[in-house]
This record gives sequence, C-alpha cells and structure tokens, in this order.
Amino acid sequence: MLPIWPDPVTLKTTAIPLACYPYSSTSRIVHWLTRHHGKVSTLLKGALRPRSLFLGEYELFGTSELLYFAKRTGTLYTGKECALLHPRPTFRTDWRAMQTASCITALFNKNTPEEAPCPELFELFEELLDLAEEYGNSFPFLVWAELRFCDHHGHAPNFGSCTLCGAASMLAFSAASGGTVCSSCSKDKKLATLGSPPDILTILQSWQQAVHPAGIVNIKLSAKQKNQLSTLLGCFMRHHFGTSPETRRMEKNLT
Repeated sequence: MLPIWPDPVTLKTTAIPLACYPYSSTSRIVHWLTRHHGKVSTLLKGALRPRSLFLGEYELFGTSELLYFAKRTGTLYTGKECALLHPRPTFRTDWRAMQTASCITALFNKNTPEEAPCPELFELFEELLDLAEEYGNSFPFLVWAELRFCDHHGHAPNFGSCTLCGAASMLAFSAASGGTVCSSCSKDKKLATLGSPPDILTILQSWQQAVHPAGIVNIKLSAKQKNQLSTLLGCFMRHHFGTSPETRRMEKNLT
C-alpha cells in the first residue's frame, strides 16, 4: 500500500524523469526516479505555460531538483517546482546515444515499483546516463549497462558453467535457469536453450566483469557476433525483466 501523508508537506529530492505524458494542453504527468523516495508520479500543473516554474526545468535523461506536495490526489502527487541541475546535452545531438539512454530509462521505469526508496538504484541510473553520454553510441556499452542492471538486482546471468551442476563444458544458454546449462542437465530437465558459441559466452563473461566500459566499447565485433550477443542477453532480459523486443532492434543502430 502506498503511504498516505496526513498533511500537505513539501518534499525536496533529486530526480530524473522516467516518462512524461500529456494531462491537458498545458499540464503534464511525469514519472520520476528520485534519490530519496523511489519512483513517484507527479502532476505538473501548467507546465507548458510561458511563465511556468517547470518550463525548461525538467527533461528526459536530465537530473532535476524536484519539490512536490507529499499529499496525493488519487495516484499522483502535485509538483510545486523543479530546477534542472544536469541536462546531459549530448542526447540532444547524438541520436545513437539517445537511443541507448531511452533503453536504459525504459528498463528502470518498467522494473522500479512505486515509492520503494533505493538510493543505490538512483545512483546506478545516474551513473549509466552519465556514461551513456560518452559511450552510448556503442553496442558493447548497452550490453554492459544491462549486465550492470542485472547484477544490481541480484539476477546476474552465469556464463561460465552450468547453473545446475557446475559443469564447464558443452554449455548452452537457458534464460529460465539464469544462465548456461550443460547438455546433460538441459536434456534431463527438458530445458529450452539457445545455441551458445564459446566465443560469445567468453565475451559476455568478460563484459560482465568489466568495472568500466572504456575498455570494451572499441572491441570490433562481426554482425553475427552482435546478433548472437543481442539474442542471448535479450532473451534473458525479457524473461527476468520484461523488456520489449524493440530494445534489441534499437541495438542494430549502435556501432
């Protein structure tokens, strides 16, 4: 149950928009990931009016300081004002980096429950957006970012051994099992698996262990390798996090 605040207390927090929707010709509904209060949804009344305190002070992928009334009207809080702190202007001119930022934002939006405070999740979101400004036009970066997200949520896929018996050979990928499984276990358990060439598993394991994307974004991959990497991780992300197939299609635009 969402908390009910007895008084119209004004709350202040750092926040990044996850999605924006029209409410009327001048007002907007904005879903935010906040540092202190988790995911919250606000109504920004008159946000598009010429003298609005919100005009130019919030945008997708940008960090703002948000003030809102803690008493909800229905499922929405009412925004009071906000100030744009970090606009991340790269996403206005680099469309590939913008696509990557969109994929990351959609992932956080879909998998973050309302009003579940988690400062570490906000910090990860902010970190990934900062890195996407520099590396977001690269295919390896988006894969690395998704692996970081999986690790944060305790669902890091296993690429090096069978998740059921620990065997290190004859491996195939099973999203439902959380990673690779050996041929014996997949047969015994009647598991659906994807073909997993050793070079692809090695790449994924290496990227999963990388603490920063700088060392992987310039790796040259063939079109076949990109497709295999996207298929394996895409299957895992859809199974565990409900991501859309459109994300994988966007990856084809990345270098």
